[in-house]
Amino acid sequence: MDTSFIQNCIYDEKDGFAKTYRNAAPFVSSGGLWDYCMSVVTDERHMTCIAFANEMGIPPVKSLLYFYEKEKQPADDFKFDAQTSQWLGAFMGFIFKFCLHYQNQKERIQVNKYGIKTATKFLEPPADFKII
Repeated sequence: MDTSFIQNCIYDEKDGFAKTYRNAAPFVSSGGLWDYCMSVVTDERHMTCIAFANEMGIPPVKSLLYFYEKEKQPADDFKFDAQTSQWLGAFMGFIFKFCLHYQNQKERIQVNKYGIKTATKFLEPPADFKII
């Protein structure tokens, strides 16, 4: 999966993440978690796994949390606050809806990890979308 366009999509001045999700604009370039999320979504291996898992019914936020757990090894009692949880959902929603152009979604899929209770999975990718 080619991910070279994702960074441009996120930072686009007219239609980018901060313009589309104004409530999540403070997340952009906010530090370590933002940097981590950007490194994941611009890495072909990570995004291939996240997109494939989404096709299997696993919300992208849950896949992101799996990578976060393996790579960052947070404390057992670690939890994201409610605002950060919303930002992560908005971020992955933006990737799938506006960068990858999925047409539909199913909300409230159970996650129950690091304070995040539910997340959205995305449906109906474009006809020419290829994971591999």
